[in-house]
Amino acid sequence: MQLHFAHTRFLVFSFYLFYSLVHAQNFEFVRGEDIGVKQGSRGVSIADLDGNGYLDIVVANQVDSLSMLGNTILFNNGQNYVLQYIASNNVRAWSESVHTVDVDNDRDLDLFFTTQFGTPNLLFLNNGEGHFTQSDASQLTSDQTNSPGACWCDFDLDGDMDVFVVNRDGEDDALYINNGKGSFYRKEVGPWIGNGGDGRSCAWGDINGDGFLDLYVANFVVKENGQFVGKHRNYLYVGNKDNEFVEQLKGAAVETLTASYGVTLVDMDYDHDLDIYVTNVSRSDENGLYQNQGDGKFEPLTESVLMNGSNRPSKGQTWGDFNSDGHLDLYVANGTEGYPEIQNFLFSGNQEEHFQRIYESIVAIQPHISAGTASGDVDNDGDLDIYVCNWGGEAELNDLYRNESPSQRWLKIKLQGNKSNSFGIGSWVILELSDGRQLTRYFTRETGYGSENAPELHFGIPKNTSISQMKVLWSSGIVDVSNSIAINATYLVKENIEFKKLTND
Repeated sequence: MQLHFAHTRFLVFSFYLFYSLVHAQNFEFVRGEDIGVKQGSRGVSIADLDGNGYLDIVVANQVDSLSMLGNTILFNNGQNYVLQYIASNNVRAWSESVHTVDVDNDRDLDLFFTTQFGTPNLLFLNNGEGHFTQSDASQLTSDQTNSPGACWCDFDLDGDMDVFVVNRDGEDDALYINNGKGSFYRKEVGPWIGNGGDGRSCAWGDINGDGFLDLYVANFVVKENGQFVGKHRNYLYVGNKDNEFVEQLKGAAVETLTASYGVTLVDMDYDHDLDIYVTNVSRSDENGLYQNQGDGKFEPLTESVLMNGSNRPSKGQTWGDFNSDGHLDLYVANGTEGYPEIQNFLFSGNQEEHFQRIYESIVAIQPHISAGTASGDVDNDGDLDIYVCNWGGEAELNDLYRNESPSQRWLKIKLQGNKSNSFGIGSWVILELSDGRQLTRYFTRETGYGSENAPELHFGIPKNTSISQMKVLWSSGIVDVSNSIAINATYLVKENIEFKKLTND
């Protein structure tokens, strides 16, 4: 079945026209011209789909009952964007999450959309040039589910990507295992069977450092007979060497009742373990920041500005060093109708692992009802840009904010697995700086709610420092090390083969 493209529109998108400039705490963003259509967007994935070296943008949309336009791809040619509608020939799907993932191990990125209201989830295979064909992936695309979100990883460490799909309204979640050829069968044993839930998003990562992937699920509310009866707890499933899971039932990260939408596993304190940040949508809920104590047990950081005072209807989130000072920052997308003073959050990180809310930057001023958000270097200038999905009244335009923060010193890393999965998902990258500091990144694509960051790791490099060593810890267990890494460059790291420098600005 061939992918059906509705009409193609050329959008003259100039990075230098129709923008606003704001200087705040060295965060300087410009807002580009409106791109896309007013369609009620939920999730976004940023990735190079056609191999031209520029990151494209894929958006998951609610079904527009009038136009029935479907999901969209914004192809980036370096100067303009070309908008194409992507839809199944036989399914008009309400989509919330979108994923660009190599499901068939041919080293290009395919498209996966979760759908709701009893329609099958959708998979489209890439021919390597950005042309897509709808694929029958067995149970993954034949199960009729109610799926707001999903998260991908190679949980069984066999070199291909598997996927966990979260479902809503008490329907069981599901883990689909890749047979190595791009079709998937549902794992019939797991603690999520019979657990129900009201999932909105999920995230994979090795939270206890035992070498096996664990899984966190963000749930929304509890319903009985279709009626709201309370907020839901989130789930944490701990994996083991037998590719089985045990649910962890103790601790604030799984016992707290919140109406959750988004989750990210991130090493926010650079100690080589994964912390949890949960975005909650209820007006009475703070967002949740749970610091890993090093053994997979978590403590809530209730005094952090990321929790304390964050009670807005938060959904999406994306972490990155947006001002390239060597410290992770956080952008949170807020939005639900009927709530006053809806602006998104921008938090600046510092050397003491504390955060400060930034009020002046344009990315945190404009009043939108937002959902998913993601980041990536869409204009190839070495810093992270931000895309935000908006959906208020089913008809808000989305936003692309191009980063123009000053004093850029950066490093970008692309991973190519051999024994590991093709894009190196689940790997750690650790930078040792000349002043003794360590910068860490865990490579996962899913971020917050319904969205994915670009498939490359970005570091801001602090002033007056150089990189003494870069270490890549692959999910296969292989470790690659280089002591000759330049600043303001992009590297392709091939597992157990080479560190290849691609650019030098």
